[in-house]
Amino acid sequence: MALFDKKDLEKMLNSIISLLSGVLKVDTLSTESTITVEIDTSAESSPYILLTPPAGKTISTRGVTINTDSSGGEIAVKFANSGELIYKIYIGKFRGQVGIGLNKKGDVDEPVIVEWSGLDGGAKIFIALTYKEE
Repeated sequence: MALFDKKDLEKMLNSIISLLSGVLKVDTLSTESTITVEIDTSAESSPYILLTPPAGKTISTRGVTINTDSSGGEIAVKFANSGELIYKIYIGKFRGQVGIGLNKKGDVDEPVIVEWSGLDGGAKIFIALTYKEE
């Protein structure tokens, strides 16, 4: 004697598939945000606060792009309190870099900052940071 008949098993299996389909079809991009900013180093100073999470939340990074018109120097994106480096470029031959898959999580209420040194006078920096608030 079977615990379930074939029709009941098919219904349960279809319910499970339906539930799993909802989980598997998550659009991760709809839960993430991107901030873009152009920093004029003749008007701003290092460190520059790029992003502050809402009170009681953290920033979890997904990727960053850094570009500059400077011919030399260094630019870093990091968490302000812990100093944890998210991404850094050393400007020389190339003036921009893209870092993907940079899943770093800051502490609660910890801002993300941009620091630079050795840039040409009046250099501009473009930053795009993809993140999720948690």
